[in-house]
Amino acid sequence: MPKFRLIFIFSLFSFFLPVSDGEAQSFLTDSSNIFKGTDTVIVSNLIITGNKVTEMQVINRELMIHEGDTLIAQVLERAMERTRENLMNTTLFNFITINYQKLEGQKVALIINLTERWYIFPIPIFELVDRNFNEWVKSGDFSRVNYGFYLNWDNFRGMNESLRFQFRWGYSQRIGLFYNIPFINKNQEEGLSFGGAYSRNREVGYDVYNSEQLLYQDDDRFVRKEIYGGIRYSRRKGFYNTSSVSVEYRYNSISDSVAILNPDYLGQGRTSQELITIAWNFRRDRRDFKIYPLKGYLLEFDAVKNGTGLLANEPDLMFLAATAKYFKPLSKRWYAATSFRGKLSGQSDAPFFNQRGLGFGNDFIRGYEYYIIPGQNYFLNRTSLKFVLVPTQVITLPFSILEKFKTIPYAFYLNGNFDFGYVRDRQFYSKNPLANNWQFGYGVGIDYVTYYNLVFRVEYSFNKFGENGFFLHFTAPI
Repeated sequence: MPKFRLIFIFSLFSFFLPVSDGEAQSFLTDSSNIFKGTDTVIVSNLIITGNKVTEMQVINRELMIHEGDTLIAQVLERAMERTRENLMNTTLFNFITINYQKLEGQKVALIINLTERWYIFPIPIFELVDRNFNEWVKSGDFSRVNYGFYLNWDNFRGMNESLRFQFRWGYSQRIGLFYNIPFINKNQEEGLSFGGAYSRNREVGYDVYNSEQLLYQDDDRFVRKEIYGGIRYSRRKGFYNTSSVSVEYRYNSISDSVAILNPDYLGQGRTSQELITIAWNFRRDRRDFKIYPLKGYLLEFDAVKNGTGLLANEPDLMFLAATAKYFKPLSKRWYAATSFRGKLSGQSDAPFFNQRGLGFGNDFIRGYEYYIIPGQNYFLNRTSLKFVLVPTQVITLPFSILEKFKTIPYAFYLNGNFDFGYVRDRQFYSKNPLANNWQFGYGVGIDYVTYYNLVFRVEYSFNKFGENGFFLHFTAPI
């Protein structure tokens, strides 16, 4: 569900304010005035400033350069660039500049200046009950919202740990606690996260008809309840490869009315389901900036087993999924991006609640935001051609309560998009006509990117039936 935050509203209009001197400060000095590309350079001193909260061991984990390193100048510049990208992708800092100063002979002093984020946020929750913003607008029922707050404590103890409390009321209620420790061993390779939540909903998407979600609601009682608990062990070897194993427990219950409307919702007319899920994930991430990448690639693989046979009436399901994303600069202001995602599952008798296809989460074809296409297997491709309308700028506010909010970066990108996908459905195809056929969508859009991981997209998209409209999203397109 999209979350509207005060920071987002604040930063959305920030580009109307005066811009600071020049564009965002370059993080590399022009070494052509100091060394030739093939010259040997010795890193004699490494100076890090600005980390008032973050512990040095967290920063050192991301460095590709260390004191005493002897490098060719070209290699040094590339290592500086990758170091900055690594540090930015920790999401601990708003700004990072890396420069070097020439000392005697071939020696240099490397200077890394960090501007830390604000780490403790009581974030108001304003969430939409519907699957996306566009569904909410279409419903015309503006009472279909959730409200409350998150208490996010990022960089807890200065060790890049995150502690999150969630208190959500309104149409769909949820209370949760989650804690993530990225490194639990001395070598900073192994991590652990765990959490639990209780939620209850007055409305449930109980079925599909003509590839549109059917909703049942009861304003007097909650029609679905869930208890969740999970733990994940992760291992990050080097900089770019991460693997994890997780175990989750879920208990779901529904009202008798939902089970009558769709006996297949939890299977065989049941009103409750217990489920243990074991999942393995591998990720290789070489993107320059995870929140809104412009170059690099991402490879990800998942193997998920729903049901272990330990609980009564557990579904016995398994699926494999893979994702590949590639980002390529074409020129100074032109960029291309494409992604492929596929899911493969052998079962065709899963409860409706456990089925996923396109139209869930961020797996959808642009132009099909009002549809869901459940199924056992699917393939999705997204492609975008980007033009930089406004390169990254940094503005200085004429007022600021806190120093960390005084400067704000922003950028605008114009996109041309084309997506296509296919869902194989052997179970609900009689009321799911968009399945078992290729679907495609295309359009144009504008992306606004600013700090604190905020992306705001406005797109005008068409699907293959000629249906079109404006759609709003709050994540990167690919």
